[in-house]
Amino acid sequence: MNYYLFVWNPLVWEWPNLEQAIEQINERGSYIEDWSCSAHRKVKPGDRAFLMKLGVAPKGIIGSAIIISDAVRTDGRRGEEKIVSRMRVKLDFDILLNPDVDPILPYDILNQGEFSKQNWLSQSSGISIRPNLVAELEALWFDFVSTQGLRNNPFTAQNEQHLYMEGASNQILVTKYERNIQARKRCLEHHGYSCMACKLNFRDRYGDVGKNYIHVHHKSQISKIGKSYSVNPLEDLVPVCPNCHAMIHQRQNPYTIEEVSQFLDRTTSDQMISS
Repeated sequence: MNYYLFVWNPLVWEWPNLEQAIEQINERGSYIEDWSCSAHRKVKPGDRAFLMKLGVAPKGIIGSAIIISDAVRTDGRRGEEKIVSRMRVKLDFDILLNPDVDPILPYDILNQGEFSKQNWLSQSSGISIRPNLVAELEALWFDFVSTQGLRNNPFTAQNEQHLYMEGASNQILVTKYERNIQARKRCLEHHGYSCMACKLNFRDRYGDVGKNYIHVHHKSQISKIGKSYSVNPLEDLVPVCPNCHAMIHQRQNPYTIEEVSQFLDRTTSDQMISS
């Protein structure tokens, strides 16, 4: 995964539906928008993007997204405004903040220490973020969003309906925590890289090719998540192998780690008896 910095200047484009975009993320967990990209020859689907607000104060990071398309030349209109023919990618936003209402991650913080070596005020959208900064940037963004008391904090369940997208199979709060780099890092630093259900460690089984490979699973069932619930990466996230993860989600009300472990123990016992 590579990281890119995209920019938004309200003096160039006012983004009239920004509040609707934020509400869509709150309700569905996702908002997709085309964005110009200067690094169009390098970006690929799955890369990570951060959105920087420029122009008038405040300046700072207001959003994060995953790039979900290759770059294509786009002509036409964005809403009622004509857009210039440029290479653009589709950004699938997981977090968006309105700088007129919400606190944003300020440029003053980004202009300190190692962060100051990155050009945060580039007029070109879609430039590379230095690889040595990405882990610390994810951690900074995670801590900022989690602690600022945002109107639509994506890591706090404000309403159970916000945890679903097109049915119970997509749990937005859970998905964001399982995929969040910093939450995943904290979980694995605490629990290690062995499956909590079957104890498989991919490095032990496959050598270095399996180093640090594991899925992360959210233990809490959706029915137990209340309005004030927020996720603790050390207590609520656990490492599981892909097979056990698939078995956990074999039913709408997921099996627990303990239940899957019991399935494995029972199968092993039956095999021993039959042999």
